[in-house]
Order: sequence, then structure tokens, then C-alpha cells
Amino acid sequence: MLKFKSFFLFFLCFTFLWAYDWFKDLDKAKKLAKKESKLILVYVYSEHCPYCHQVEEFVFGDEYVEKFLNKNFIIVSIDIEDIKDNPIPGFNIFGVPTFIVYNPLNEKVLYKFFGSVDSETFLSLLKRSCNKSNLRRC
Repeated sequence: MLKFKSFFLFFLCFTFLWAYDWFKDLDKAKKLAKKESKLILVYVYSEHCPYCHQVEEFVFGDEYVEKFLNKNFIIVSIDIEDIKDNPIPGFNIFGVPTFIVYNPLNEKVLYKFFGSVDSETFLSLLKRSCNKSNLRRC
């Protein structure tokens, strides 16, 4: 039964990440974000992280979070293993889940937060980061 639950959780997470056309390539995301005048949300995760699975199910799965993200952000999801092999300058990732709000116009990190949060806190943090941006107000 435990194997079935693990497989089901993995399947849900994989389906979720695939369904939203999230980027894996930061450079491609930057081009689209500039074109659409959106910020970038970089989500750093691990397949083996239970907190990442919680965020994917309960935060990214929240209807209000989904609408807010689609309206205001281009999302990039990156496995922490890929960053270990090819670090992204200025991001300084030390654990998962990590969320980075990035302004593609001036190529600066606006906000970075770490850990599992509820959807209300997540939205609040995103709105705070939007307000730091001269790109758009959420």
C-alpha cells in the first residue's frame, strides 16, 4: 500500500508540473517574461522532498494561487540535482523547496523564500515581491 501511495504522489506531482507548461530553461523563460511583462517564479524542488510534494499538491493546486501565477508569472521548475551540476549565479540555493521571484528586465532577484508554506502565505509573499518590482503590480 505504501508503494502505491508513493507512486500516486509521484504521478500527481509529475502530472501537475507537466500540465502547466512550466519552463525548465531559465533563458527561454526570460525571453517570454520580457515579452509578456511578467516576473519569473523559479521553483527549486527535489523528487525526494516531502515538503515539495506538499507545496505542489496544496499550494500550486489551489485555484487562487493558480490564477495569480498564470496572470503574473512565468514559472520555471528546476530540480536541485540540476543546480548542483550547473549552479545559477546569484541564486544561492541551499535547500528545497526554494522559491525565487526574479525580474527579467534588470536580472535581479526580488525575493527568495524557502520551505513549505500554506497557499495564503504563499500568495502574500508573491504579492509582496510584485510590489518590489517596477515591472508590474499584482
